[in-house]
Amino acid sequence: MKKKLILFDVDGTLVDSYPYYEKIMLAALPKFGVNPSQAQLSRAFTMTAKQEVEYFKIPVGRLDEWFAEYDAIAQKVELQPEAYPGVDRMFDHLLAAPDVKLGIVTSRTAADAQENLQSFWWFQKMSLIVTSSDTKHPKPSAEPLQFALNTLGYQAEDAFYIGDADTDESSAIKAKVAFGGALWGTGTKDNFKSEPLLLDSPEDVIMLV
Repeated sequence: MKKKLILFDVDGTLVDSYPYYEKIMLAALPKFGVNPSQAQLSRAFTMTAKQEVEYFKIPVGRLDEWFAEYDAIAQKVELQPEAYPGVDRMFDHLLAAPDVKLGIVTSRTAADAQENLQSFWWFQKMSLIVTSSDTKHPKPSAEPLQFALNTLGYQAEDAFYIGDADTDESSAIKAKVAFGGALWGTGTKDNFKSEPLLLDSPEDVIMLV
């Protein structure tokens, strides 16, 4: 692979955060009159906080209450997200690769990313962290990836984006960046609408480089 910039989604790709997310949402949403299906939770998992409240139709007048409730429940949930098996080893190899830069493009806000991802050693080694706070339009817009390219000075053809969801895939297609579908987390072949390069494990990313 001749790509020089490798960008990663976080949740469902690097970090197994869905069980944590599911537990919080199942506790919080009924208090706002919403009893979500598994399909709805899986769909919302890929969204920004703003997209999420619109999706579940949380009343605008109760948004402060929603975010306070979410945070309160999150602090009590004992289950904490962990990196998927093989991710640490993958970053050991990628960070040692010459002429390759690494970055993250996530739907989390800047505050959320800083607070909850700092414990992962590789998070602190990224050349760039792009969050939903950095652009007007989050994924599936092209803007987050374009922001990464412009900030680091790369052309689209020199970059590769790896994610588990169709929102990641759509963002890459719109930005004209090559995309790899991560299948080791929450990603499945059915998640993707095009025919991206499918990656069965973090080891496959090492083999690419």
